Amino acid sequence: MVDDTGEPSPTAYDAAAFPERHPALATRLPAGLGGLTAAILVILVLFAGGIALTISGPLFGRPLISPTGRFAGSLRVVADGFDHRAALPVPVWLGILSLLAAGAVAGSVKHMRRHRRDDYKGRFRAWGWLAFLLTLSAWAAAVPLGPLVASAVSEATGVTVGPAGIGWWVGLAGVAFTIVLPWAILPLRERLGTAWWGLLAAAAWGTAAAMPWAGPWVGGDARGAMIGQAAWSAGAGLWLAAMLTAARSVIREVRGETTARAAARPDGDRGAAASEQAGDGDDEADRAWSERESRAWTEDRGGWSDDADPGEEHSSDRYAEAGSGAPGPESDQPHGRKLSKAERRRLRKLARMNGEAA
Repeated sequence: MVDDTGEPSPTAYDAAAFPERHPALATRLPAGLGGLTAAILVILVLFAGGIALTISGPLFGRPLISPTGRFAGSLRVVADGFDHRAALPVPVWLGILSLLAAGAVAGSVKHMRRHRRDDYKGRFRAWGWLAFLLTLSAWAAAVPLGPLVASAVSEATGVTVGPAGIGWWVGLAGVAFTIVLPWAILPLRERLGTAWWGLLAAAAWGTAAAMPWAGPWVGGDARGAMIGQAAWSAGAGLWLAAMLTAARSVIREVRGETTARAAARPDGDRGAAASEQAGDGDDEADRAWSERESRAWTEDRGGWSDDADPGEEHSSDRYAEAGSGAPGPESDQPHGRKLSKAERRRLRKLARMNGEAA
């Protein structure tokens, strides 16, 4: 990675953060743009096809799978698997698998993020909570966890929110994701892709959550339940895409392939930063000055001397007697490294001022 000056900077992770030091899942996550794109395309195609086969009959009056001909019995079994009234239709089954996989990927991200050297606030724990929420969502699709929570809270409080109190479950889940998602995603350096897929997933699940109230406006409760099921399945696939994108971002951070955000400059350095970008046409003078920057500061001129011994040490008292005000060996002049353009300009200006005063 590079810092705000464009120079390479060391990675902020310990060696234990590399995917090769983790279980087999981390080494199989797509770290390249091509692999990630292919994985997301496969997810989108699977869910789009499954949802289309499920809702085509009720919505359009013509199912995509017609059990006729020689293999009518086999096709009928396949069509029953995509029936939204089945106990576990194929899109919901794909959604459960996707959420379990997304939870596993989030757990792998947590194990990598916990080795970041500058994470003093334990922000990596957000990925553990996100893995728990995604796994809990997968479980809630297979068992009536939502109705159980809704009924228990409604009976405890005496307040029923939504049909059969389902609003309690929707509200609690929404608050949990609202707290955990920014906590996990915002610290990422490359967070735009993860945030985009996460917002799409949240929108899909928001649509599914609204269906118990929107039944009369979408053609009945049965159609609303079908649309909600399809939206929930699509959201599950989008969560997996978001977690894969986040994993790629973290792997690139660990390997030092991302670009660090420019650090905020103090107010006094903003003018210097602007002058570095604008330039004033004196690059030749800068290079000449840089070649002489390791030479000693003399007393008579307060500038750089070609015949002075580079290794000669001068005390701050001798500089004060010469009236140069130049930095000594204990000052900000760091011997052994190349000065920035702004530093060279400041030193050159100081030399001209001291020369005129002499």
